[in-house]
Amino acid sequence: MPISQKNIIILVSMVTLTMGVIIMIGWIFPGTELLDFLPGVIIRFNAALCFVLLSGALLVSQLHFKGCQNPFFLILSLLATLIAVITISQDIFHVNTGIDQLFVIDDTPVSAKFPVPGRMAFNASLSFCFLGSGYLLFCTKNVRLHTISQYLFHAVTLIAGTALIGFMYNVALYNSLFYVTSMAFTAAVLFLVLSMASSLLNPDLGLAAIFTGDRVGNQVARRLCTLIFLMILIFGVLKLETRNSILFSSVDIGMALLVICFLLAIIALIWNTTIWLNGIDAKRELAEQEVINMNVELEERVEQRKQEYHKSEQRYHSLIQQATDAIYVVDNDRNFTEVNDSMCEMTGYTREELLHMNVRTVLDPEELKSRPLPPLASYIGQGPVERRFIRKSGERFTAEVNVKVFPDNRIMVVARDVTYRNKMASEVSDAELKFRTIADKSMVGIYMVQHGKFIYVNPRFAEIFGYQPEELTNTVPLDTIIYDTHREYTNQQVKLRMEGKIDSVRYETKGKKKDGSSNWVEFYGSRAIMSGVTTIIGSMMDVTERRKAEDELKASEQKYKVLFESNPMPMWMIAKDSLKIIAVNDAAARHYGYTKEELSNMDVTALRLPEDREIQLRGYEDDNDKTRIVRHIKKDGTIMFVRLTTHDIIIDGTPIRLSQTNDITEQFKAEESLKKSEANLKAILNTTDTAYGLFDKDLKALMFNPKATQFIKEQYGHNPESNSHLSDYFPPDKFQQLHKFTGKVLNGENINFEVNFLQEDGSTLWYYVRLFPITSDHTEILGILMALYDISERKNSEQNLKTAYKHIQSHINSIKDMAWKQSHLIRSPLANLKGLITMLKTDPDPEILQHIKTELDRMDSIILEMAEDANTKN
Repeated sequence: MPISQKNIIILVSMVTLTMGVIIMIGWIFPGTELLDFLPGVIIRFNAALCFVLLSGALLVSQLHFKGCQNPFFLILSLLATLIAVITISQDIFHVNTGIDQLFVIDDTPVSAKFPVPGRMAFNASLSFCFLGSGYLLFCTKNVRLHTISQYLFHAVTLIAGTALIGFMYNVALYNSLFYVTSMAFTAAVLFLVLSMASSLLNPDLGLAAIFTGDRVGNQVARRLCTLIFLMILIFGVLKLETRNSILFSSVDIGMALLVICFLLAIIALIWNTTIWLNGIDAKRELAEQEVINMNVELEERVEQRKQEYHKSEQRYHSLIQQATDAIYVVDNDRNFTEVNDSMCEMTGYTREELLHMNVRTVLDPEELKSRPLPPLASYIGQGPVERRFIRKSGERFTAEVNVKVFPDNRIMVVARDVTYRNKMASEVSDAELKFRTIADKSMVGIYMVQHGKFIYVNPRFAEIFGYQPEELTNTVPLDTIIYDTHREYTNQQVKLRMEGKIDSVRYETKGKKKDGSSNWVEFYGSRAIMSGVTTIIGSMMDVTERRKAEDELKASEQKYKVLFESNPMPMWMIAKDSLKIIAVNDAAARHYGYTKEELSNMDVTALRLPEDREIQLRGYEDDNDKTRIVRHIKKDGTIMFVRLTTHDIIIDGTPIRLSQTNDITEQFKAEESLKKSEANLKAILNTTDTAYGLFDKDLKALMFNPKATQFIKEQYGHNPESNSHLSDYFPPDKFQQLHKFTGKVLNGENINFEVNFLQEDGSTLWYYVRLFPITSDHTEILGILMALYDISERKNSEQNLKTAYKHIQSHINSIKDMAWKQSHLIRSPLANLKGLITMLKTDPDPEILQHIKTELDRMDSIILEMAEDANTKN
């Protein structure tokens, strides 16, 4: 359906639907005054509902992809038809089903004009029946029913048009049917446009075909009908205006004037149509003249073509004579009537000789017995065939002949000596056999592809994917053996070669075996033309193991990269030929104070002191892996000692030195300090008066200092030896206790004790012994260190102190005895003095004072006596 017709249907449907909805709202809400703007009789609610249903169905038919087959179209049409049929049945059978006021209550009083409130006019319900039935018939696929539906639409158009004419010209018969209720003016307008729009559903049927075609008659019909409708409308409006304004005194004057206006309008219509038709006729005459001119031109071209044909025929004879293929023409009896030079050359006969010969003369008689010449009719549609010919010299050869039969029963034959070609074909066949033999035994998959399928695969190719060759040849699509995720890429590679965009390609893809498992394969294929068909010929290898190894290598490289980048020690990659720094890790950049970009633009000589660079260059000339200590310079000029560990590798053919530097500056200083400490310790051990002996866990001697050596010589009379046992240096009675102490020391305890040695002169030497464990960094006990310090002098001093202490204690005891004795002597004068002092307090008598003096003198003499006794005892 043209877009304009569809737009008309949609527009009319939407306008009718809108009007129906507005009228229904006006009935449901009477206070809105929506019905006051409609002229004439108001459309009943059921009529408005039917308009909504039918216009909705028509709109659905244009907006839904199923069109009139849409169930909504059918349901809406059926509902409208049902309402209309029930309503018209009430008028025919004079019954009241209650449908008129089923939805809303119509309060219009009963009158001759409205005998049944709420009921639509008889002609309106009839029009709804026709429209609904037409829609229902249109849902079928029967052309005859479509024609009936089209004429039902035309009937509605006629009823609505008649009603409008009755309204405009005040003819009651026209706007009512059987003098029942009148159709509303608005309803007539809606019926007219809706029925005309409905007829556009089948524009090729009924009267619609007259107005929708593109021929001259259709154009005349559209013009005339449009003008006639305008005339009727204009005159109807004038008629209404003259009636309302009472312009004329009598009806006869108005009618006469109306007839005159109609006559003038018809004359104008005829005049307009005549001008339009004359224009069309002028165009037709112009077209006829153009046709005549074209005929003349065509005759000239035919004459020209005839001359060209004669020239072409001459060229044809010339081409036959100059053709490299042998061409000859024979009659119905197979006698030569025409031959070219190539035919003479191929058979060895002259033209005159051949023109007096029969074709059978130059054919192999043995072959003619088994393959006689067929009748002329059998050559029609026959392709090239091979025949054996005999030259004049008697030599036999094979020629390929193409036969064409002329209408006059003459035969033109094009023959070509194919002896050499057959020989080449035989060689090609042998080569193909060799190829197949090699391909079938090849350890590489070989394939050929045409039209998206394999036309050949060797056993190895099929074996790689778990098939037999016949399962893949001309059976399944090419991408059957390709894993789903890689099919698009593989098909793209095939397409590029098939379209000639690339000639050959090599790529890896993921294959799919017959059992569903996957493998990795490498394809190599080239584009070729075989028998005029684009073909891909190539080989294929199973690279699953190689791919696995490559993946493992990539994983290894990734691990190396991670180890390289995340190594806490500075790592370097240096080109041995140019000494350029290729790569460094973050630890190197951080430790040396540079950025990685700065280091990547430097060579390694910048990290060494000038006086060390000659040694550095010699080191790069050496290919051996080494660990050595060198001096490096940081960015801020700080000199540090590093332990340099190197290993030479090859990357992409370039010798690379992989280096690791460990800053041991502090360690180096510590080692120097340790060496000094060791020297100092050695000096101390050599000069100390303490004997030191080092023993392992099995109590075997490891080391003795000079004082320990002297001690062993003095006490045991022999030199200490390595691997000697601790028991060799102590008497059995003393070693038993010492052995218990060593057990505790090996458990981590420190033991201190004293031991004495009896000398030949009767004196005793005392030693203070300390035992403590020797441990590693991880607190593992490695052995025992024994220290012996001569404490004989201290012990003798202690003994002397003890003797002196005993003497002092004895003196103290004597003094205690003397003090006890003298205390009684002193207490007697003291007691007397106390008594005399008491008496003196009560009676200060001179005699008492004399007695006090006497007692004091006696006490003084006692004290002097005690002092003399003390001096005497000391």
